Amino acid sequence: MTSGVPEARFVRCPICMDSFQWPRDNVIWLYEERESEYQTVDLSDIASSAKQVDLRRQGYIRCPNPSQDTPVHYLPATYHAYQAPLVVGLVGATKSGKTHLLTAMIREAHQGGLAAHGVSVAPLDLRRHNQFRKSNIEPFERGAILFGTEHGVIEYADTLLLSSPAGRYPVTFFDIAGGDLQNINDRGKSGRFLIGAGALIFVHALEDESDATVRSSEYRVFSLALERAKTNSDFTQLPAAIVVTKADRLRYVPPADRWLRRSNTDDALNAELIRAESRDVFAYLHHKQDLTPLSLFHTFTRCTLHFVSASGGDASGDSPETERFERGIRPMRVLQPLIAILAMAGIITGAEAKKVGE
Repeated sequence: MTSGVPEARFVRCPICMDSFQWPRDNVIWLYEERESEYQTVDLSDIASSAKQVDLRRQGYIRCPNPSQDTPVHYLPATYHAYQAPLVVGLVGATKSGKTHLLTAMIREAHQGGLAAHGVSVAPLDLRRHNQFRKSNIEPFERGAILFGTEHGVIEYADTLLLSSPAGRYPVTFFDIAGGDLQNINDRGKSGRFLIGAGALIFVHALEDESDATVRSSEYRVFSLALERAKTNSDFTQLPAAIVVTKADRLRYVPPADRWLRRSNTDDALNAELIRAESRDVFAYLHHKQDLTPLSLFHTFTRCTLHFVSASGGDASGDSPETERFERGIRPMRVLQPLIAILAMAGIITGAEAKKVGE
């Protein structure tokens, strides 16, 4: 990336899913907190090249949204400057634990959890990451229960800039409310990321297997997500991970106990270990007759399954309003699904990475 005029390149916006030619001028938008609005800045008027680079790192471009079917939205001004972006969508029913999982995942990634696999992490959208840190990570670290994703959200939750021997990649995460994926009244805007998703993480919560309402909701969400993803003719080739959340409830139950006793991140990528965990999760779900997530496994050519716990334990309190993680949070293996996805997407490299998900 340089301070000069960006190279001409077509980019697909992860929010509206329109493709457009990245602007070749030096005009960016900066968000002014006091005015709560975006304002334009022409970097050509700034003499210092170092200042230009710094401002571009903080700035945005306004997506032209050629279809004009999405409210005004902005992308980081450096979004185009790296390898092809990877859009990762988390799909799950309401109360499946998507938000807690994503929060724990991004928190551990920023704490160096991917370093053993040759991947360093930085925020790409500085302002968005700061918002995510204040609204999600910091309250979670204090033991607070996170509210589920708000309805009507069309923008991404956070974007990481991952650097590995394969290059530097923007990785954008979408966490959309389960109900919104079933909403046809907004012309599917909330789940539009599925049209161009580069990887999918399906979140299956451990709940009472007799709760038909929960299972029915999950079936609808997973089925509709697949229908949206089928817009991509090669959708079965997408890297996919099926995640059993709240698995701390199985810490003494085989075969989950075997995996939950392991460290949060293994020292080196081992495709056979990932395959072994996938077998155990598959066997557990098959035994419990949780067939909806298992049907996903047969849909994708490369897919992994994982036991994880975002918090490490259940919350306690006299009422839903006062519930907290009183003993603090102890995330368990929350990075394993992301590590598998990054290996299948080619961001984590090496002979073992090529075998993950097969």
